[in-house]
Amino acid sequence: MANVCETTITVVGLNDAAEIFVKALSKAMFGVDLDNLNPKQWGEDENVDGKGWYDKLVDEYRQQRSSARYCILYPHEPYNRLGVTAPRFYVETKWGPPVKEIREASTSFPELTFHLGWWVEQDGPSGELVIRNGHDVEEMCRPASWYLFDDTILYPTISLLPAHLPYTLAQRATLRVQDAIQTIEGLDRILRDRRFIDSPYSNERDPAALDQTKRTLSNLLEQMKNSAERLTFEGVLLGIEPFRDRDTSSPAEMEGKSILNIDEL
Repeated sequence: MANVCETTITVVGLNDAAEIFVKALSKAMFGVDLDNLNPKQWGEDENVDGKGWYDKLVDEYRQQRSSARYCILYPHEPYNRLGVTAPRFYVETKWGPPVKEIREASTSFPELTFHLGWWVEQDGPSGELVIRNGHDVEEMCRPASWYLFDDTILYPTISLLPAHLPYTLAQRATLRVQDAIQTIEGLDRILRDRRFIDSPYSNERDPAALDQTKRTLSNLLEQMKNSAERLTFEGVLLGIEPFRDRDTSSPAEMEGKSILNIDEL
């Protein structure tokens, strides 16, 4: 049985409605017409009417995520932080993320940036990839799995996505504070997880040290959250549309650009 890869696709710069765009993206990625599916391709009775079947699949997915079918794009909860939003879609594939498919599909939408966040059940790896106009802009791959300490301690990450969204410098500084809070929250959750509490090593721990660490983390979180509510970078970190002004070309696009001659200076 193939390992399932769960992928969330965030689309940056999309002006069309997500319900319309998902159909165009499905055709470009998998050659699948969501308005006229072939249910037999997914093991359904050939008498099932393919027209309108996608709406039923979406309803099933919303009720129970485990009902997702391979290579079917589903609407996902949009990305939303500090008032910046972006539509997202969910898809499951076998063995690995649909990198080849999204890379080829992105050439049909050269003005858009695609961010893939993916994880192979259950032992990983996991990673992120940013693609634009057929080229990889940046990538991260971590061997993290579902194990207790993986994401928080062994392979901590900060998402690649915000760097490609139109945040101001002040907003980006606020995001870094939120990242720090989430890191401490992750450590706090470990100490309260049943897998940690019921570990075979429980008897070897120092109970007093454990209690002190829990209190310290809780106090630190409270202080950080209280301070973050009062902290502002508005009027402190200034920049004129840093996201739009910066050259965000992929390595392949950079190779095609001419190098400035010193005589031109």
